[in-house]
Amino acid sequence: MRNSLSPLIFKILSARSGARFEYSLLNTRGPALSRTLERMKALGWSGCNVTLPLKEKIIPFLDAVSGEARALGAVNAVRIKNGRLCGCNTDVSAVRFALKEAGCRPRGRESVIWGAGGAARAAAWALARGGAVAVEIHNRTARRGTALAREFSALFPRTRFAARAFGAVPGAAATIFVNATPLGMYGPLARGMECRGPSGSFYLDFAYGRRGTPFLERRDGTAIAGLDLLVYQALKSAEWFGGPRAASREIVKLKNDIKRCLAPF
Repeated sequence: MRNSLSPLIFKILSARSGARFEYSLLNTRGPALSRTLERMKALGWSGCNVTLPLKEKIIPFLDAVSGEARALGAVNAVRIKNGRLCGCNTDVSAVRFALKEAGCRPRGRESVIWGAGGAARAAAWALARGGAVAVEIHNRTARRGTALAREFSALFPRTRFAARAFGAVPGAAATIFVNATPLGMYGPLARGMECRGPSGSFYLDFAYGRRGTPFLERRDGTAIAGLDLLVYQALKSAEWFGGPRAASREIVKLKNDIKRCLAPF
């Protein structure tokens, strides 16, 4: 949280879009979430982003949730309007844009996701909706990984979901690998996360750093940086908060422009 680039991203976005954004970081814990949301309303905030581990915990406190976020079970953007709290999920959109930009079509591919929280759910949703034939969920808590695999198996019967131990070696046929944990950003990678798929594989990291992340180092394939996901997520969040809507063909250009502005910092 303390290293978040989001305030700077929204500052740059304000200069580029013509919409005025003021973005502050506010630490809170699950038990204090209701009071924090009431404080935001009292201060006149237009909305907020939600990061781990609150993407699932925040849902009961919202007045409305978008259909996709409700089915996904995770919210990362909340709009505050007329005293009502409305949540959506922009992580799925960010994953879709990032995969498309990288030239990765999930259809027919097998994939691996480390994590079972909100980011992992967004990645699993995007991959299954994109036609992935198999998704392995590697999570430290076996019960949570199994629950996600079972839930998404019912939502996407054409995709094989399986829960694996966190340190297990991924299936040999996997060609899409997703780090949906903070490891590499807040702590070292776990055993198994440094595995390498066949040539031409894709590696997507939700963790981000100005100089890259350990998960994406020395990969024989296409690396999709967490910073790309963060900026794509911010662009969709800004739209949700009431900012201008960018056409799909303009989003990649705007994302790259923001990344260039971030480079000196």
